[in-house]
Amino acid sequence: MMSSPRRRSSAFLRGTMLLLPALVAAMSAAPVRAVPAADKERALHETFALETYARRAFNYLDRMVDADHLPYFNVFWETPAEAAHDWPDFGDVMTRALQGAVMARQMTGRASTSEQPWLRKALGYIDPDTGLLTRPKTGFSERTADPGDYALTLYALVTVYDDAPKPELAAVIRRMVDGFPRVRNDNPGFMCFVIKSLMAAARSLKYEPAVAYAGECVRLVTEKAPIIQDDNTYPRGGHMHMFTRGLVGMADYALYVKDPVLFSRVDGAYRYLRSLDPGFGFLPEVVDRQGDVIACETCSLMDYIGIGATLANNGHPEYWAGIERLVRNQLAESQAVDNSWLVSDPGSKDTEQFTHRDVGERMVGAYAGWSSPTHFVACREFLHWGGPELRGKTRAFQNCCGGSGTHAYYIAWKNASRFDDGVLCVNMHLDKLLPQAEVRCLQPYRGLLHIDLKADCEVRVRIPDFTCHEEVTVTIDGKPVEAAATGCFLRIAGARAGQMIEARYPLPTRTEKVTIGNRKSTGKAQVWYPLMKEAGAKTQGGFNRYTYRVTWKGDTVVRMEPVGRMPKSGFSDFEKKRVELFYGEEGPGRLYQRSHMLADVEPRPTPLHEDRSPIDYWRLR
Repeated sequence: MMSSPRRRSSAFLRGTMLLLPALVAAMSAAPVRAVPAADKERALHETFALETYARRAFNYLDRMVDADHLPYFNVFWETPAEAAHDWPDFGDVMTRALQGAVMARQMTGRASTSEQPWLRKALGYIDPDTGLLTRPKTGFSERTADPGDYALTLYALVTVYDDAPKPELAAVIRRMVDGFPRVRNDNPGFMCFVIKSLMAAARSLKYEPAVAYAGECVRLVTEKAPIIQDDNTYPRGGHMHMFTRGLVGMADYALYVKDPVLFSRVDGAYRYLRSLDPGFGFLPEVVDRQGDVIACETCSLMDYIGIGATLANNGHPEYWAGIERLVRNQLAESQAVDNSWLVSDPGSKDTEQFTHRDVGERMVGAYAGWSSPTHFVACREFLHWGGPELRGKTRAFQNCCGGSGTHAYYIAWKNASRFDDGVLCVNMHLDKLLPQAEVRCLQPYRGLLHIDLKADCEVRVRIPDFTCHEEVTVTIDGKPVEAAATGCFLRIAGARAGQMIEARYPLPTRTEKVTIGNRKSTGKAQVWYPLMKEAGAKTQGGFNRYTYRVTWKGDTVVRMEPVGRMPKSGFSDFEKKRVELFYGEEGPGRLYQRSHMLADVEPRPTPLHEDRSPIDYWRLR
């Protein structure tokens, strides 16, 4: 006899509780090791929970530091692989990682061993007279207060404060805001990058000077040196993360000062970003590089999600579908799991600047800086700053992305399902545990969503945009109920604590062809990011186009197949010569090894952690 839907759901959720302690213990007991591709293929089918990625990130956060807990910005694809300290380590990399560690703790209930040392170091680098983080002078860094460090450190410290408010930290943050005139400049790259940091400080501490400074930045990047062109596009040569961080800050500011025109411009620019995205979240690091290299950076994905979530929470719920596809696909594939392509030297001793010890294993849980649709690294490009000990080496990771990837997952986790004013809103079909409900989604294995209610409420479930409301069947405790369609959501009124709600829908498999590549331009590039000034305007590339056959199962890419013969080399405008490319089947870290997701099975429940986090920079009023 077949069991009832209610019994099957109850068994599923009982399994969650029985497996949870053992699975969490197994994940936390030892450092994560590189997982061979064959082992990944044999992995048990499990639900898609964002906590999984946060837990894996602890391996990177805890281990890719030196004895003094200073992180490494550079990881080079050499033999053996090596990680190297560089000037971003003191402010940029460390404070992004600190912010990510705080968010990962909220997602998992576990603290990184680096979190408190990073906080102490960041506070120790802040000059009490100026309020600015000042890098020390070392063999790889000059003593300076950098504007980019300022923006990132301010945002990280506000996150620490929101996590555990302390008056001493509030004073440091206010002093840092007051120090803004010391780093203010006319570079739109910096001025758009700092807006979100200032707005986070303004909202969390109710500190109006931060709003005023954010307004100065907004006016510069919308009037004096516009980052959004008249047609809502971004100028060629612009660094994508500068653009996305600027937009997420501008959306925040527009909501705070109630400026609908500015908010509309941000929405238009976000729609332009979506036009660059082939559908699974691949966003170019640089807009229309003048050559054959196009790569995706995790930092850009973080704020791409942040903009979408801010807009979706404030009048544009239709954007949740694209955010879910990005998270399930390019973001998930951007976290390092199999680093067997990095050959490590387990027996070497660290020096003041370098480590060769177990680099591949220590980088499990970190994030891609330059991925292609099929590989973790898109091409062989080299470092062009720093001393001779750094130059001319193939870049494998840029660890600004190490903290940003976890930050990206936190944004998705915080917004996946929300409970506000007596309404449970399931924005994305992702697992989520709230005090009021446990939400489980069986995609990509089955089109089935479980909601175990723990509070009386109205329930709203977003309709996946690969189906329609007529195809979604809703039951409560196994009995069919009518759910009214309201926009892109189904509405279930009067639900009660203890009830089990299920939404079933078709999970179609479809195949499409997508093409990526840069567009040739004769106009002058606007290169605002100082690290990219060596990119030459002269081009010799053929502007290769790369076509893929993408197989979808619901919102999940289950196959990514190169179409035709992919070029093995192409012109790099950074190197001003041809370099090795990895857009076909051959290359480091093959992505989208997902054939196991084609199975029609009931996945095991993945351990969840209840969301009680006060950190929220995307549901704004």
